[in-house]
Amino acid sequence: MIIPTLVLVSAMQFGDPQSGARINDLSHSPWREVPVVKPVSYTAQSNDVPELPTGPAMTMPMPPPMSGRNEGTGGFPMGNSDMTPPMGMMPGTTMPLPQTGYTASQTAMQRSAMPSNGSGTSGTSLLLVQNANDYSGPTRIEDNKVYLSRAKVQFDKITPLSTPVPGIVLEQFTEKRDAQGNVLKASNGKPIMIELQRGVMVFTGQQIAQLDDRYPKAQHAVAQTKLAVAEKEAKQTIGIDYARASLRVAESDFNRSKDIAMRTPGAITTQELELKAFKVQEAQLQLEKATIDHENQQESVKVQRQEVDVAETQLDLRRIKTPFNGMVVNVISQVGKSLREGDPIAEVAMLGKLKVIANVDGNKITREQVDKKRVSVTARTLNGQTDEFEGFVRYAAPSFNHLRQFEVEIEVDNKLLNGHWQLQEGDYVDVVIHL
Repeated sequence: MIIPTLVLVSAMQFGDPQSGARINDLSHSPWREVPVVKPVSYTAQSNDVPELPTGPAMTMPMPPPMSGRNEGTGGFPMGNSDMTPPMGMMPGTTMPLPQTGYTASQTAMQRSAMPSNGSGTSGTSLLLVQNANDYSGPTRIEDNKVYLSRAKVQFDKITPLSTPVPGIVLEQFTEKRDAQGNVLKASNGKPIMIELQRGVMVFTGQQIAQLDDRYPKAQHAVAQTKLAVAEKEAKQTIGIDYARASLRVAESDFNRSKDIAMRTPGAITTQELELKAFKVQEAQLQLEKATIDHENQQESVKVQRQEVDVAETQLDLRRIKTPFNGMVVNVISQVGKSLREGDPIAEVAMLGKLKVIANVDGNKITREQVDKKRVSVTARTLNGQTDEFEGFVRYAAPSFNHLRQFEVEIEVDNKLLNGHWQLQEGDYVDVVIHL
């Protein structure tokens, strides 16, 4: 951006759309030429933020000295509203043109001395600089490595624990555990229960709330009774044993009658032999039916077990559990509240894995060069020492910000030491991307 050395102020009304400051009509004032000095650059320190070039500025002209009253106020007669400067504006003050894309929280004031404008006064310039919280330090590339400073650590996952089924909250207590996740027990052997609140450390599968489960408990009891009956029936083989015995008797009777008929013709009529042969076929069918019935009883046991599983699932759905190791960062519901399906109870943040957000200079390196690359993160830990954490570039943004920087998202494995996670959300760390 080219910074002009001279600015002509026209006799028109203009205003700052953000601050609401307004300069009144000065059409009767002469045209003035006021030099604008380019801000002096400096070397950024570790806690500094980069200096951005400013756009053209519009300077409130200094009216000629007026004789008479109020000469000590810069020549503005107090009784003339058209000549009264806006509140907070002093003669000779330099104001930047309205900028877009910035808010009050993203700007900072930097004062630089202005040369004398001929009337013995000096001015003050307002320069826009980037918010330090959004800046991750300059990009430096050495030895096939990208160095970034002051990258910010953030939670990677904050999961709302919602109710999968509607119900009334009966309890919001959880087991007290040590740093390794072991349940702490009282002298009577029962787990020590603590109230669910912010800051409580939780582990995968740990229950934090209980919904009303009276109806699912009744269903579970009925399903277990049916399963017991089905298992008892499946163990019985009386039907098969009776069919097999009937078949043996029928076959023996038919074979004996057949032998008599062969030895003594006419002793057994043909009709009697056919009837005995039918008895054998009937016994065979009875055995097949008994076998099928027994197999069906076995399948019935499987069905009843599935019904028990469904009932247990309904019970488990009313026990709200954490999906990963983390910390409760927000408690939303309360005991006695009736919840609908999907209503949140609490929010849990993952601490074992965090993400680091940094900005990389797009003029020095491309997103393809850093995407999926290994990363070393250096941070000052709780004991005052520096420690290194491993991670990788999980995402590199395909677009630039106003400084032609692209954002990278780094997944980092946290470390647990003496029951405390070393990296904390909000920390600033130094990052090395290995190309």
